[in-house]
Amino acid sequence: MYSEQILVVDDNPDTLRVILQYFDEYQENYRLLNAPNGYIAYEIAGKKCPDLIIMDWDMPIMNGMEALILLKANEKTRDIPVIIATGRMTDDEHLKEALTKGAVDYLRKPFSKVELIARSRSAIQLAKYLREIRKSNVKIQALHLREKELMQDIIDHKVRELTILSAEIARKNEILSDIQKRLATSKNVSAKSVNEMVRIIKNTQRNDEYWSKFVLHFNDVHPRFFEKLQMQYPNLSDNDLKVCAYIKMKLSNKETAQLLNISYKGLETSRYRLKKKMNLNADNDLNTIIRGL
Repeated sequence: MYSEQILVVDDNPDTLRVILQYFDEYQENYRLLNAPNGYIAYEIAGKKCPDLIIMDWDMPIMNGMEALILLKANEKTRDIPVIIATGRMTDDEHLKEALTKGAVDYLRKPFSKVELIARSRSAIQLAKYLREIRKSNVKIQALHLREKELMQDIIDHKVRELTILSAEIARKNEILSDIQKRLATSKNVSAKSVNEMVRIIKNTQRNDEYWSKFVLHFNDVHPRFFEKLQMQYPNLSDNDLKVCAYIKMKLSNKETAQLLNISYKGLETSRYRLKKKMNLNADNDLNTIIRGL
C-alpha cells in the first residue's frame, strides 16, 4: 500500500529515470507517476490528484510554468504542491517567477539524491499541515455559524416575548380606559367612589409590574440602551425613556400612544419635549438618532 503519489514531469527520459531511481534507492513508500510534458501532467493531475508534482520548466507542447498556472487555476488541483526542477532557468528571477506563480520549492539541476528526497518530504508534509489547518478552519467557521444562529434564535425569542408583553400592556391600558369611561358615565355609583376608582386605575396604568418586565426583556434584546441614553441625556424622565424604548423597537406612533395610554396628540407633545431635552433641532430625525444608539 502506497502512502502518497508523486507525479514526476520531464521531457528527458534520462532525468525521469534518475529521479525514479533516487526514490527507489531510498525505499520511500511513494507511488510514482510520470509525464513527458505539462499538458499530460495537467491531465494526470486532474484524474489522480497526486500528493506532489516535481516538474521541469522547459518542455515541449506545454512548459512547466504554463502547466503550473493551469494547476493553480483549477479548484481540484490548486492545492497540490509543485516543485519546479530545471537546469536552464536557474537565475534568481526564474526562482522568483516560479514561487510567485504557486510553486512551493525550486530545484536547480543537477540536484543530489538527498536534496530531492528531503525537499519532496518537506513539500508533502507542508501540504498535509495546510490541509489540516483548512479542515480546522472549516470546523471553526461552522461552530461560529452555529453559535451565531443560536444567538439569533435567542434574540428572536426575546423579541417575541417583548412584542407579546407590549401587546399585553396595550390591551391592559385599553381595558382600564374603557372601565374608566364607564365609571365616569355611571349613575349608580357615587362621585366619590368613581373618582377614587379612576385614581386607582390611573395609578395602575402608570405604576405596575408590566414596565419592570418590559425593561427586563428589552435589555436582553438591546443591552446597555438605557445606560447609553441616560449617559448622553441625563435629564430624561421615565416617560421619555419609555418613548425612546418604543422608538428603538420601531413601533408606530399609534402603537406607542396605545402603550403609553395617551392620545396621538399627546404623543406628539411628548416627542417634541423629548427633542428639546436632547437639544435636537427641527432637521434632526428623532427616530434615526434613537435607533442609532
